[in-house]
Amino acid sequence: MEDIKKLFGKNLKALREEKKLTQEKFAEKIDISSRALSAIECGKNFVTAETIAKICTALEVSPKQLFDFDFNYKPQKEIKKRLLEMIDSNESHVTKIYEIINAYLK
Repeated sequence: MEDIKKLFGKNLKALREEKKLTQEKFAEKIDISSRALSAIECGKNFVTAETIAKICTALEVSPKQLFDFDFNYKPQKEIKKRLLEMIDSNESHVTKIYEIINAYLK
């Protein structure tokens, strides 16, 4: 398994980019230097619990999303596109797909 700092950094960068935030803007939002953010995203440094809380607030994500290293992160637009493709190619399963998503969202 890759180093936890590198995995965390990859997730953080992907989430930041999805929100279309530059390193400079995001670093400002979470009250650290852009150099420190770069080191975190590269896996050279790690964050404090306080910084994790700021990151979650700024990106509107849960700590679980930051640490979900088994999930191959994809931007939401890409996920939506793929879901629609799956629905279109499996019309006979639309009801089941709906039930699964609906149950999860409850």
